[in-house]
Amino acid sequence: MTRMAICFTIGVSVALLGTVFPAAGKEGAETPESTALLSSASLLLGAHRCGRGEWPENTLVAVREASCRWPDIVLEVDVQLTSDGHVVLMHDFGVDRTTNGSGYVGGMTLEAIRALDGAYHFSTDGGKTFPYRGTGVTVPTLDEAFAAAPNHRFFIEMKDGAQIGRATAEAIQRAGAEARCLVASVSPLFLEEFRAVAPDVATVYDFISAADMLAALRGGDAWNAYKPAHRVLALSHTLRKRFEITPKELDSIREKGILVSMFTLNTREDILKALDLGVDNILTDKPSLLADLLEEEDAKTSPAGDGTAEDRQS
Repeated sequence: MTRMAICFTIGVSVALLGTVFPAAGKEGAETPESTALLSSASLLLGAHRCGRGEWPENTLVAVREASCRWPDIVLEVDVQLTSDGHVVLMHDFGVDRTTNGSGYVGGMTLEAIRALDGAYHFSTDGGKTFPYRGTGVTVPTLDEAFAAAPNHRFFIEMKDGAQIGRATAEAIQRAGAEARCLVASVSPLFLEEFRAVAPDVATVYDFISAADMLAALRGGDAWNAYKPAHRVLALSHTLRKRFEITPKELDSIREKGILVSMFTLNTREDILKALDLGVDNILTDKPSLLADLLEEEDAKTSPAGDGTAEDRQS
């Protein structure tokens, strides 16, 4: 696949943005609708924790800033469950690193978490300044994130919490966001719980299902009969090397309709390597860098005057 083929196209309409994460069913089968709509908009531009290198991670500030700049950006968020059953955006099990509070998310009520400064420790200059401290940035719920970016795609990683799978599924359903969400977890149990409630939402391979998939891939005829268990395989350069996944194998994986996401790529070199591999999605802490590189790559292959690079700035 050429870089031009994988470079993203802007999906401004709700119809485009709302249908690009088709899900494999419980038995790995796809619906006709999901197959037809798979290529409606590119997934390449992804903001890890909504762009934690540019704005306070997992906050509405980051959601709004990223979504306003790029109509086609995929917003990656981490979610956990509060003690009173609310799904909130938070990467760490504890609130200490990002807020002015301390303690575990699962041991706090939503009211207690809302009282914290969600951008207290955010700095882009090594701690010399804290531009968002004291400005009213709070820890948001997943419902609030959906409301802040109603037309954008979300890559949601479930971190922790009893019933986190069910609660996440119900939040997605409340927002009517089933077709614009991709859900991941390192826990197969969380994914199983999630899919029991929302079987049509796209999900990401966990370590166990990924190992099964790789075994089939390297098992000769077994690959011909293999039915994808999930829609996306998420890899880092380190994981790809550790499991010795070759570019040819990545092509075979993608030929099965499995999208390949790579994370967390924050340098020009790593991003260009991923583009050369033909991946479908890149998650970065620096979405401005990734957007610029995608524009540069597109300019190399696009006919002069087609307006593509200019359109990306809209």
